[in-house]
Amino acid sequence: MAALSTEIELPRPVDVLGLPIRPLRTAALIELLLARAKSRTATTVCYANAHTVNLACRDGRFRETLAGCDLLYADGASLVWASRWSERRLPERMTAADYFERFARRCAEEGLSLYLLGGRPGVTETAAARLRETMPDLKVVGTHHGFFAPAESARVVAEINKAGPDVLAVGLSSPRQEFWLSENRDALRTPIRWCVGALYDYLARLERRAPAWLCRIGGEWLFRLLVDPVGKWRRYVIGNPLFVWHTLCWGMRRMPGREAEPSSPP
Repeated sequence: MAALSTEIELPRPVDVLGLPIRPLRTAALIELLLARAKSRTATTVCYANAHTVNLACRDGRFRETLAGCDLLYADGASLVWASRWSERRLPERMTAADYFERFARRCAEEGLSLYLLGGRPGVTETAAARLRETMPDLKVVGTHHGFFAPAESARVVAEINKAGPDVLAVGLSSPRQEFWLSENRDALRTPIRWCVGALYDYLARLERRAPAWLCRIGGEWLFRLLVDPVGKWRRYVIGNPLFVWHTLCWGMRRMPGREAEPSSPP
């Protein structure tokens, strides 16, 4: 039992812009989620990147939701860069689209089941079918699109609980997915409840990923902007400089002699 306790223990968080980011690498994150699923340890998992941090800076409720989840990890290279002003550096960015298939394969090996929630109608079904093409033993016990009204949440939760998955992956975009999981935290009986953003569009091949080399150097945002300038310009052309501003303000407050000042961004 002591060994299992060690396997599911969360690493001490790193304060990055006032948010408690868990300093994990991809392999460790995957194995930690598997261990907590097998032990039935209720775990709400969220990610932080430049966009979600910007949202958190102007929305106190969203900030509290991110800070209050069980496991918050760095989804963007921007957070790794910002952590240079913290007491510890974050080891790497972890974007679900890069490793979810690897995670799903480990779920198949361990006999753990998935439920895919989110996206436009039909997208999660396509994503599930593509996962099963390469992993016939993978148990996807249910799918549901993300276009449901708040009044329908109780029905969606009941469907998920009836399916009984070990992992619920929620792709409703931010901040809706984080708020939805927070609001339904007590009603859901699934141990792992994981925000995955636009993952299903990538799994269903509706969206293209940036070249691997560009992702490695933190330039995926540029690829997304070039592919969809109308839909993404505000997020990146305005959002990225705004994130840098928040980071520099936070970093300045952490300089020697200013420790007494609050650590949260403006």
